[in-house]
Amino acid sequence: MQQSQILRNLCFFVAFSSMAVVVLGLCNNCQENGVACLNETHYRFCSPNVAPNQIARCSDGQVCTSLGIICIEKGAYDPACSDSAADGSCPTCDGSSMFVCTSRTTFQMCDGSTLTSQVTKCKDNKICSIKSGKYCVDLCEAGVSVECDREAPL
Repeated sequence: MQQSQILRNLCFFVAFSSMAVVVLGLCNNCQENGVACLNETHYRFCSPNVAPNQIARCSDGQVCTSLGIICIEKGAYDPACSDSAADGSCPTCDGSSMFVCTSRTTFQMCDGSTLTSQVTKCKDNKICSIKSGKYCVDLCEAGVSVECDREAPL
């Protein structure tokens, strides 16, 4: 009987712990502060009065959080949505595309499956969007899809 109670408590603890991890690491889910972090630096408002495709960006050096102050200095608080931009979340040359985004604001030409050395930068307030066919677009035009969320090309 006591072993059954211990097992039930252990199962409850594991289930609760895994739910806490999921809640803390979810991207594009509305939080108590009224926004949904899309990645570490971009968010959208969770209001029926704001168009869902309007994406906002934290200032340089800040991350999107679940706090009342949406953006806070990187390192001062964990981002609400952790991305894996540093480990290769940007597209690579695979022979199917002539260009790929290599950071939020840059793109490069592909030579088959090899990235060429010339880096092209988008104009101010534009982000890379090869999929749009325009190379660089306004953030709100990109919607919730940021093709590459690195600060700079590797």
